[in-house]
Amino acid sequence: MTPESPQKEIPPGRPGGILLRALETLSRWLAVLAAGLGALVVLGLTALIAYSVVMRYLANRPQTWTDELAGYLMVLIVMLGVGEAARRGDHIGVDLVTRKLGPRGRRWARIWGWSSTILVAAVLFRSSLEMVAFSRMVGLMSEGYVEVPVWIPQSALVLGMGLLLLVAASRLLLELLRGPDPDDEPS
Repeated sequence: MTPESPQKEIPPGRPGGILLRALETLSRWLAVLAAGLGALVVLGLTALIAYSVVMRYLANRPQTWTDELAGYLMVLIVMLGVGEAARRGDHIGVDLVTRKLGPRGRRWARIWGWSSTILVAAVLFRSSLEMVAFSRMVGLMSEGYVEVPVWIPQSALVLGMGLLLLVAASRLLLELLRGPDPDDEPS
């Protein structure tokens, strides 16, 4: 399965083909857009850290707020990249068992993997939604140098898990509708 061109893998005449193409296109564009935004946040984080270093070591005026903000930005970067990493198949995987399986076994392993991803992402999505709602309801503020409503940085988890859910659902549907891969030969 090549994540960059899923439309080619949907056999013509399969039920739900048009809907699946639309879902794949949506998940691909959202994942790429989020990853691009994540790249911009990396540039911003780099500038923030450079500013902090210059102020600390050259101006002898440390900016204590930059460390806390950098932590928030790192979480945002990870959450913006999680969907694209899943879409491209770049997450860490152990293939000691799956590479020894035949084509059907590998297909079922992919189905199991995407199903597990959906389950975990759904649990994290729901709990992060509840966490954000609670933080907003009680007006929770961060206790560091950057006093922001906590729900703002927490929202990154909602965004990341929502994107991962969308990508995993489209990949699972693709795997189910596509059927066995004729090019998937045993190693």
